[in-house]
Amino acid sequence: MTQLLKEIIKKNIKVDGKDLHLLDDYFKPKKIAKGSFLLKEGEVFHAAVFVQNGLFRTFVIDENGTEHIVQFATQGMWTGDLASFISGKPSKFYTEALEESEILTITKNEWENLLQKAPFYLDFHRKLLEKGLFSLQERLLESYSVDARKKYLNLIHTFPDIIQRVPLYMIASYLGMSRETLSRVRKHLTDKK
Repeated sequence: MTQLLKEIIKKNIKVDGKDLHLLDDYFKPKKIAKGSFLLKEGEVFHAAVFVQNGLFRTFVIDENGTEHIVQFATQGMWTGDLASFISGKPSKFYTEALEESEILTITKNEWENLLQKAPFYLDFHRKLLEKGLFSLQERLLESYSVDARKKYLNLIHTFPDIIQRVPLYMIASYLGMSRETLSRVRKHLTDKK
C-alpha cells in the first residue's frame, strides 16, 4: 500500500530498499469521498496525509467569506496543515477532497517513532521540508512579481491536467486573480495558437 511513497523516498534520498518495509507499520490507508474534509478551521491536524491518488485543495476563508486556495495536492504529494500537525495548535485552513481519493495517514506519535527508528526517514523529512520551503518562497515571489499570464502558465506546467479536474473559479482563487482576469488570460493564450 505504501509503494508510491517508497518510490518517492528512493528518488529523493539514498536508502536501502529493505529498510523501507518499516513504512508499512506506520502509514494507514484510507479512502476519502469527494467533498469530504480532512481538516476544518479550528481543528488540530492530527495525522500527516500523503495522497496516493485523487485531488485535494487547502484553503482559507477571509473575513468577507471569500475562499483563497493555497494548495492543490495530487498523487504523490502531501496535504493538510503541517504547522498544526507539528505544533498541535488549531488550524486556520480547510482541506477538502475534490475527487474520490486514497490517502496514507500517519499520526504525530507514529511519525515521531518512525523518525527515531528509521534514520532514512529523517533524511527524507528534511528533504521534504527543504522542498516545501523552496516551493513556498517561489509561490510567494510569484504572487508579487509575475503577471497573470505567467502565473497561469506556471500552474499548467506544475499541474498539466488541473484545468480538466478543477472548476475555473478555483483556479482563479489559487492564482490570486479574478475569474474575469483568468478568462482573459486563457482567451489570449487560445487566440495566439
